[in-house]
Amino acid sequence: MADTTNSSVQPPVAPPASGDSNLSSSHHTDLKVPGKPSNEGFFAGANRIGAFVWWLFTGFGLVGALSRRRNARFKVEEIVVYSVHRSFFLWAMILTGFIAAVSLRHHGNPVIWGWIYIWVVFYTLVTLLFDLSSLKFLLWAGIFTFAWVVSKYLEDMKHLQVLSLLTGYLRQLHPRLDAGFASVMSWLLVGPWLLSLFHSFSRGRKVFSPNSIEEWYFGEGREITDRSGLKFRSRYRDILETMLGLGSGDLEAIDGNGVVVKRWENIIFLVFIWDRLDEILHQRSLVVDNTKDDPVEVETVRHK
Repeated sequence: MADTTNSSVQPPVAPPASGDSNLSSSHHTDLKVPGKPSNEGFFAGANRIGAFVWWLFTGFGLVGALSRRRNARFKVEEIVVYSVHRSFFLWAMILTGFIAAVSLRHHGNPVIWGWIYIWVVFYTLVTLLFDLSSLKFLLWAGIFTFAWVVSKYLEDMKHLQVLSLLTGYLRQLHPRLDAGFASVMSWLLVGPWLLSLFHSFSRGRKVFSPNSIEEWYFGEGREITDRSGLKFRSRYRDILETMLGLGSGDLEAIDGNGVVVKRWENIIFLVFIWDRLDEILHQRSLVVDNTKDDPVEVETVRHK
């Protein structure tokens, strides 16, 4: 699945005659700005930390993204998004382990929780190890459905046991989940999950505005990408990852030659914030020189 937004103001220009088709041939500019060891840089870092903490306590930014509205008709807007590391997807195993441990200590059924924990672990491992697109998901769903129909036909019409043997064997296993094991596993996985949050803070922050895309890298500086001549496309390459990543997806920037020049992977809640992000990507800010007393005027233009 993919949504495309074209933010270019003018039609793309043909590539240079030299035949060099690297990033320099596109119509955007990447500027890397080193960090400033001044008071301005200190306060900017403090504001960034505060914004990240607020992002955490507002459901990883979902509450703010859904409730925020435009304050003025021609105000230049921006939206802050975060990409997450794949270890962020461990949250389901961690949460299931803690809930199961509490339930088991209050007379919960260890067999039921054992099956729940096994399926959560299986789903998480498949998500981390494989990329399952929508077409692949439908293909495998069709294969398993066909196999189930054939096995039911053989059991009902030919009296050949196929699935009943497998399901009977699984029922006899009786996996029992222990509260201590569930707690230990969850606490062990909390470390990698917290590191994924630090990765989002230190390297995953992206600010989209009508004219540019700003990225900040902890200890390195900032990278600013000019949006001129770029087209943007959202892509959900793994349906399991999208669900486990709370609507996460990839965002691609494409130049006039159809080349993907930038890709931001695993942007959390992309499904929910795409409409607002699409609105900003359709805007351009024009800076016009005026009189000496009022030298700059900023106007936001929306392109349809």
